[in-house]
Amino acid sequence: MTAAPLQQAISRRGFLKAASGFLASASVIGFDLPQWPTTAVPQHVPVPASLMLHSPDAQSDFLPQLLDQLNEAGFTAVTYLSWQQLLRENRMPAKPIILSIDDISIAKHACAAFSTFVQMKEWIRAAGMTAVFGVITEPIINGTPQRTQDEERWDVVCSWIDEGFELATHTSYHSNFNAVDSGPRPDFTDVDYEAEIVRSARLIENKLLERGLDYPVKSLIMPYGSGYSYKLSPSQVHTGIMQACHQTSIEFVVGIAQGRAPLNTYALLDSQGVVYVGRLPPACVVDGDGRSLPYADLTEAWLSSWYEDNCALAAKQPMMRAV
Repeated sequence: MTAAPLQQAISRRGFLKAASGFLASASVIGFDLPQWPTTAVPQHVPVPASLMLHSPDAQSDFLPQLLDQLNEAGFTAVTYLSWQQLLRENRMPAKPIILSIDDISIAKHACAAFSTFVQMKEWIRAAGMTAVFGVITEPIINGTPQRTQDEERWDVVCSWIDEGFELATHTSYHSNFNAVDSGPRPDFTDVDYEAEIVRSARLIENKLLERGLDYPVKSLIMPYGSGYSYKLSPSQVHTGIMQACHQTSIEFVVGIAQGRAPLNTYALLDSQGVVYVGRLPPACVVDGDGRSLPYADLTEAWLSSWYEDNCALAAKQPMMRAV
């Protein structure tokens, strides 16, 4: 997604809507959650503002600046796993935000950018924040899945768990799960879904268990934002994905399209359920050389707009008595 250079003649709100059509048209809800009484809970829980990052976003003039701006704006970084736990414990911060970083791999010879992911993690930790790393467990290089894992790198990412970061599966092979109409690919069978989702989640869990960490993979970050039938009626996560998730500990399917409307509280807290949540990419501007570059000011504005424009709607959500 590329935005034109900022123009002084257009307002911030107007530029946000012009630069991000899908954001302007999406039904998104803010997340200013007060402490609710023990006798009642919100019927629906707003999804935190969520940002999708990749290794090219590891730019010293972008990510550290953005993290500082998010801190100044009062955001508190959570992960999918910690967000759910904080909700259970009635300790939800007023302005939670989820940072997710895609495409890390710990397979041998398959992640030339590993040092870049380490740098991103260090910047985030230095800012007092946390993030979710989406792991491709068997990336395909020259047509061949890379299954041999780098055990030293697994030692490294295992230590990140102790620092409060989350590991999600980004599938085994990083396949596109969508057909042209956004529905499920007709060539995908139960075996494909199991290989992509179940096997990748179990590989992560097993590698961490080998290091003494009993860690359930709770989140599935979809490659290319696929896996959600947003053009079909009814819109929904592909059935094959849901069935595969039920064979694992996965409770969150993370995409791009939709997924910003409030979630049913009981569904979110149901350990047997699977919910879909969306996120936004960084805002980009085009420089004088025609390069599309992530832009911290506008990215922070988009995320704040997600919150500001919808916190009033969140306050109108009805309460219901706790069972």
